[in-house]
Amino acid sequence: MIAAVADDVVTFDVVDPLRSTGKAATRQRAVEWVASYDGPIAGEDRGVQVAVDGNVGFSHDLSHVTGTLKTGSEVDMWFRTTLGVRRIGGRWLIVHDHGSDPFDPASGKASLGLKP
Repeated sequence: MIAAVADDVVTFDVVDPLRSTGKAATRQRAVEWVASYDGPIAGEDRGVQVAVDGNVGFSHDLSHVTGTLKTGSEVDMWFRTTLGVRRIGGRWLIVHDHGSDPFDPASGKASLGLKP
């Protein structure tokens, strides 16, 4: 999950904290996330768009995750993903990873039930 992540990656995840920095933090978050599931985790990226110019690029898509948490809760979540990438040492590495959920400004709550 983190093979293509730059050492100095900046992440804005759909969960706390507001911002994390560095490959070690990304690795720790991945370990905690996978450990929170009981059984397989399924993922899908829909509508991936990529733009590249020289040694930088970005992509955006709708991401879908399903599975069962160790608490027994079922996850069926769509969210938005934007990745910033840079060619470093001949490899494309993720330097910015931004996952977000839309929210309802009237209630101030995340709109977690949206589907494309």
